[in-house]
Amino acid sequence: MDTTDYYDLPMLVGEQYMLTAVLRETRDTILYRGMQRDLRREVMVEALRKSAMDVSRKVRFFLDSAKAQAKFQGEHLTRVLEVLQINDTWMVVRENPSGDPLDMLQSDGRYIPAVDICRLMILLCKLCLRLDAERVSSVRFHMEDIFYHAHDFCITNPARVGTRAATASRLYLTEAAREVETLLDTASLLASSLAIMLRRIASRKDDSPLTPALYLAEFSRLYTLMISRN
Repeated sequence: MDTTDYYDLPMLVGEQYMLTAVLRETRDTILYRGMQRDLRREVMVEALRKSAMDVSRKVRFFLDSAKAQAKFQGEHLTRVLEVLQINDTWMVVRENPSGDPLDMLQSDGRYIPAVDICRLMILLCKLCLRLDAERVSSVRFHMEDIFYHAHDFCITNPARVGTRAATASRLYLTEAAREVETLLDTASLLASSLAIMLRRIASRKDDSPLTPALYLAEFSRLYTLMISRN
């Protein structure tokens, strides 16, 4: 197996994971969609490139981040299933979330009802509060890390190794508000009220540790109003 690039698909690794498609690439990793043959379930498999395997710092970061994700579990978060060392490279096997990533919905010109967008922001505020409380470092907000299916969401586990920055939650929620507004169905119930909130959050610059809690309270009030009017 060529550990620099894996484009000869489908490919069987670890005797049971059949890699079927490349989902995303970075300088150091390649993310695949795959199938776990014994359980017949879809998975995502992230592999280190050969160039990254030659840098011990990058290997440690990859493995320690997988451990951080395995420890940081919760509802709506994908789980780490297994870490494998195969043919001189490391791979992390994760749950494959149901639904479509938000960036795909965005590129397809599809929209999400305001009540579901509000629910997503509640989930993200709670996620940031927990990350802050447990002092867990995390990745920045990316649309491709959030999956939407049957009015619910699944979030690619954001935990990683390192020290959590004081600005992490504010930046995450600011970027989330800015990006998810592009998916808002403006004809849905109370969409205009939600849009105002999202734009205000997207323009905020404060770094108060109470920011996620304040946003959570606001979104929860609006969500309650949305449900009561349905």
